[in-house]
Amino acid sequence: METTFRRTVVQKSNIPESNIFFVRELREKHFDATWHAHQEFQLFLVVEGTGTRFVGNTVKPFDKGDLTFLGPNIPHLWRTEESYFEHPSDKFCHGLVVYFDEGSWSPLMGKDEFLQIKMLFEKARYGMEIHGECATTVSTLMLELLHSHGTESIIHFFKILDLLSVCKDYHLLHDDVVDSPLKEIESNRINTVYNYAARHFKNKIALDEVAALLNMTPTSFSRYFTMKTSKSFSYFLTELRVRNACKLLSTEEAKNIDQICYESGFNTLSNFNRQFKTFIGMTPKEYRQKFLTL
Repeated sequence: METTFRRTVVQKSNIPESNIFFVRELREKHFDATWHAHQEFQLFLVVEGTGTRFVGNTVKPFDKGDLTFLGPNIPHLWRTEESYFEHPSDKFCHGLVVYFDEGSWSPLMGKDEFLQIKMLFEKARYGMEIHGECATTVSTLMLELLHSHGTESIIHFFKILDLLSVCKDYHLLHDDVVDSPLKEIESNRINTVYNYAARHFKNKIALDEVAALLNMTPTSFSRYFTMKTSKSFSYFLTELRVRNACKLLSTEEAKNIDQICYESGFNTLSNFNRQFKTFIGMTPKEYRQKFLTL
């Protein structure tokens, strides 16, 4: 089963002018896996689903409970893996997203009571991956927020921001603050490359074939991809393969490391071990043992 993704960039979440924030529940076969960016802050919870998450210049697997908080203009996509739908046939992805516009907060950001919130928003400009007890509590509040109205919804919303502002269990997802919106032509180009790589990373991908997708020479493509993503295409491809191996090592106990090596697109076990340790800081065997002892 192969997914066809839209090639247009998503620009607005359409927050009603009468609202401070907007909550949207997603129940679809796929999350909107188009590489895109928008001007709103976005708090996103994966309730059900699994796949690969691209935020800024990071690539990581996502699964149930994945929670991220993104500032304005950070390009992102959640690509659901096709194997997630193999059985049962009625399976769907379930997500919860909260949008809010930075402009609504301008009159409050200079007030002493909002100092921690202001600092939180600055961290969100790099993208935040929330985990641990903080993620569990925020996820519960987000689900309650979906069914809250009026003053009750405002209280829940501020509880969420308050928890995030003091949360220590997080990682930043992007190297730098993104000031300018993503142009549609750039979104389309990166979508083309990302979708192709996500479908074919288990096989050898030559630089000239991916460059041809954008009607570029290999040299021009290499320069372009590095400029737009802050990493080379070979680095990105290796990262994609390593992240897939991480998922298999932690969830497919019946598969041995040799199988996972080749299923993730590596052609030799020695190269797999070397690249895995470079990216993750431990060998595939050590990584698997770590998860088996949790």
